[in-house]
Amino acid sequence: MPHIRVSRPNLRGFALVELLIVMVLIGILVAIAYPSIASSRWSAEAAMLQVGTTLQSAQREAVSRQHDVVIQFDAANSRMRIIYDANGNGAADGGERVRGVSLERHVVFGRGGAPARPFGAGPVTLSDGSQTLVFHRNGSASASGGLYLTSSRAAAGEAKRIRDARAVEIVRSTGRVEWFRYVDTWLRGF
Repeated sequence: MPHIRVSRPNLRGFALVELLIVMVLIGILVAIAYPSIASSRWSAEAAMLQVGTTLQSAQREAVSRQHDVVIQFDAANSRMRIIYDANGNGAADGGERVRGVSLERHVVFGRGGAPARPFGAGPVTLSDGSQTLVFHRNGSASASGGLYLTSSRAAAGEAKRIRDARAVEIVRSTGRVEWFRYVDTWLRGF
Protein backbone atom coordinates (compact mmCIF):
# COMPACT_ATOMS: atom_id res chain seq x y z
CA MET A 1 0.00 0.00 0.00
CA PRO A 2 1.49 3.27 -1.04
CA HIS A 3 1.89 6.04 1.48
CA ILE A 4 -0.15 9.05 0.76
CA ARG A 5 1.40 12.19 1.95
CA VAL A 6 -0.95 14.78 3.30
CA SER A 7 0.50 18.21 3.39
CA ARG A 8 -0.35 20.35 6.35
CA PRO A 9 -0.34 24.06 6.28
CA ASN A 10 2.53 25.58 8.20
CA LEU A 11 0.83 26.22 11.55
CA ARG A 12 2.95 27.99 14.05
CA GLY A 13 1.70 28.40 17.62
CA PHE A 14 3.15 30.08 20.64
CA ALA A 15 5.74 28.27 22.63
CA LEU A 16 5.15 27.88 26.35
CA VAL A 17 8.13 30.11 27.09
CA GLU A 18 6.68 32.90 24.95
CA LEU A 19 3.34 32.69 26.76
CA LEU A 20 5.07 32.78 30.14
CA ILE A 21 7.08 35.86 29.17
CA VAL A 22 3.93 37.69 28.06
CA MET A 23 2.15 36.75 31.30
CA VAL A 24 5.07 37.98 33.40
CA LEU A 25 5.15 41.28 31.53
CA ILE A 26 1.41 41.78 32.02
CA GLY A 27 1.81 40.96 35.71
CA ILE A 28 4.58 43.54 36.08
CA LEU A 29 2.49 46.22 34.38
CA VAL A 30 -0.51 45.47 36.61
CA ALA A 31 1.70 45.50 39.70
CA ILE A 32 3.00 48.94 38.75
CA ALA A 33 -0.32 50.50 37.76
CA TYR A 34 -2.85 48.96 40.15
CA PRO A 35 -1.56 50.33 43.47
CA SER A 36 -1.69 53.88 42.16
CA ILE A 37 -5.27 53.33 41.04
CA ALA A 38 -6.76 51.72 44.12
CA SER A 39 -4.45 52.35 47.07
CA SER A 40 -5.84 55.78 47.90
CA ARG A 41 -9.35 54.35 48.16
CA TRP A 42 -8.09 51.48 50.34
CA SER A 43 -6.21 53.92 52.56
CA ALA A 44 -9.32 56.08 53.00
CA GLU A 45 -11.35 52.95 53.78
CA ALA A 46 -8.80 51.81 56.37
CA ALA A 47 -8.73 55.29 57.93
CA MET A 48 -12.54 55.35 58.15
CA LEU A 49 -12.53 52.01 59.94
CA GLN A 50 -9.68 53.10 62.20
CA VAL A 51 -11.37 56.36 63.23
CA GLY A 52 -14.80 54.73 63.60
CA THR A 53 -13.53 51.90 65.77
CA THR A 54 -11.41 54.33 67.81
CA LEU A 55 -14.53 56.38 68.54
CA GLN A 56 -16.54 53.26 69.39
CA SER A 57 -13.76 52.09 71.68
CA ALA A 58 -13.64 55.48 73.39
CA GLN A 59 -17.39 55.38 73.99
CA ARG A 60 -17.18 51.86 75.45
CA GLU A 61 -14.26 52.90 77.63
CA ALA A 62 -16.30 55.83 79.00
CA VAL A 63 -19.17 53.50 79.91
CA SER A 64 -17.08 50.68 81.35
CA ARG A 65 -14.70 52.93 83.36
CA GLN A 66 -17.45 55.41 84.27
CA HIS A 67 -15.48 58.50 83.30
CA ASP A 68 -15.33 60.85 80.32
CA VAL A 69 -13.17 60.11 77.31
CA VAL A 70 -12.15 63.22 75.37
CA ILE A 71 -11.24 63.09 71.67
CA GLN A 72 -9.50 66.15 70.23
CA PHE A 73 -9.38 66.31 66.44
CA ASP A 74 -6.36 67.95 64.83
CA ALA A 75 -7.47 68.20 61.21
CA ALA A 76 -4.40 70.19 60.15
CA ASN A 77 -2.05 67.39 61.23
CA SER A 78 -4.37 64.43 60.49
CA ARG A 79 -4.35 63.28 64.11
CA MET A 80 -6.65 62.58 67.03
CA ARG A 81 -5.70 62.86 70.69
CA ILE A 82 -7.60 60.70 73.16
CA ILE A 83 -7.66 61.60 76.85
CA TYR A 84 -9.04 59.12 79.36
CA ASP A 85 -10.31 61.85 81.70
CA ALA A 86 -10.70 60.10 85.06
CA ASN A 87 -11.27 63.31 87.06
CA GLY A 88 -13.72 64.86 84.55
CA ASN A 89 -11.98 68.21 84.11
CA GLY A 90 -11.67 67.90 80.31
CA ALA A 91 -7.87 68.12 80.33
CA ALA A 92 -4.99 65.67 80.43
CA ASP A 93 -3.60 65.52 83.96
CA GLY A 94 -0.78 63.48 85.45
CA GLY A 95 -1.74 59.87 85.82
CA GLU A 96 -4.43 59.99 83.12
CA ARG A 97 -3.86 57.94 80.01
CA VAL A 98 -3.41 59.90 76.78
CA ARG A 99 -2.79 58.48 73.34
CA GLY A 100 -2.49 59.84 69.85
CA VAL A 101 -3.90 58.30 66.71
CA SER A 102 -2.58 59.35 63.31
CA LEU A 103 -4.52 58.80 60.12
CA GLU A 104 -3.33 56.39 57.47
CA ARG A 105 -0.55 57.61 55.22
CA HIS A 106 -1.88 59.88 52.43
CA VAL A 107 -5.26 60.31 54.18
CA VAL A 108 -6.48 63.64 55.53
CA PHE A 109 -9.54 65.05 57.25
CA GLY A 110 -11.69 66.46 54.45
CA ARG A 111 -14.17 65.42 51.79
CA GLY A 112 -12.44 66.41 48.54
CA GLY A 113 -15.04 66.96 45.82
CA ALA A 114 -17.77 64.87 47.45
CA PRO A 115 -20.96 66.67 48.47
CA ALA A 116 -21.46 67.47 52.15
CA ARG A 117 -23.49 65.23 54.44
CA PRO A 118 -26.29 66.84 56.52
CA PHE A 119 -24.00 67.36 59.54
CA GLY A 120 -21.93 69.99 57.70
CA ALA A 121 -19.20 70.68 55.19
CA GLY A 122 -16.09 71.14 57.34
CA PRO A 123 -13.48 68.40 57.79
CA VAL A 124 -14.62 68.00 61.42
CA THR A 125 -18.05 69.48 62.13
CA LEU A 126 -19.56 69.09 65.59
CA SER A 127 -22.83 70.70 66.69
CA ASP A 128 -21.12 72.66 69.48
CA GLY A 129 -18.67 74.24 67.01
CA SER A 130 -15.60 72.73 68.68
CA GLN A 131 -13.01 70.24 67.48
CA THR A 132 -13.41 68.18 70.65
CA LEU A 133 -15.83 65.33 71.27
CA VAL A 134 -16.48 63.93 74.74
CA PHE A 135 -18.04 60.56 75.42
CA HIS A 136 -19.75 60.59 78.82
CA ARG A 137 -20.05 57.67 81.22
CA ASN A 138 -23.66 57.09 80.16
CA GLY A 139 -22.46 56.54 76.56
CA SER A 140 -23.79 59.80 75.15
CA ALA A 141 -21.59 62.25 73.26
CA SER A 142 -21.07 65.94 73.98
CA ALA A 143 -22.14 66.86 70.43
CA SER A 144 -23.54 65.38 67.26
CA GLY A 145 -21.85 65.80 63.92
CA GLY A 146 -19.12 64.06 62.06
CA LEU A 147 -15.93 64.13 60.12
CA TYR A 148 -14.76 63.43 56.60
CA LEU A 149 -11.74 61.44 55.48
CA THR A 150 -10.30 61.32 52.01
CA SER A 151 -7.06 60.74 50.18
CA SER A 152 -4.61 63.62 50.01
CA ARG A 153 -4.93 63.46 46.22
CA ALA A 154 -8.71 63.95 46.39
CA ALA A 155 -8.23 66.79 48.88
CA ALA A 156 -5.83 68.40 46.39
CA GLY A 157 -8.65 68.47 43.84
CA GLU A 158 -8.20 65.36 41.70
CA ALA A 159 -11.77 64.93 40.44
CA LYS A 160 -11.28 61.27 39.58
CA ARG A 161 -10.59 60.61 43.29
CA ILE A 162 -14.04 61.74 44.44
CA ARG A 163 -14.87 58.17 45.48
CA ASP A 164 -12.08 58.26 48.06
CA ALA A 165 -14.37 60.26 50.40
CA ARG A 166 -15.52 58.66 53.65
CA ALA A 167 -17.58 60.04 56.54
CA VAL A 168 -17.96 59.09 60.18
CA GLU A 169 -21.00 60.47 62.02
CA ILE A 170 -21.73 60.61 65.73
CA VAL A 171 -25.23 60.63 67.23
CA ARG A 172 -25.19 62.78 70.36
CA SER A 173 -27.86 61.10 72.51
CA THR A 174 -26.58 57.56 72.12
CA GLY A 175 -22.95 58.13 71.12
CA ARG A 176 -23.53 55.79 68.18
CA VAL A 177 -20.93 55.96 65.42
CA GLU A 178 -21.95 55.43 61.78
CA TRP A 179 -19.78 54.98 58.67
CA PHE A 180 -20.44 56.25 55.16
CA ARG A 181 -18.57 55.97 51.86
CA TYR A 182 -19.08 58.06 48.77
CA VAL A 183 -19.89 56.09 45.58
CA ASP A 184 -21.72 58.69 43.45
CA THR A 185 -23.96 59.02 46.52
CA TRP A 186 -23.32 58.52 50.22
CA LEU A 187 -23.83 54.87 51.25
CA ARG A 188 -24.14 53.78 54.86
CA GLY A 189 -22.01 51.03 56.30
CA PHE A 190 -19.09 49.12 54.96
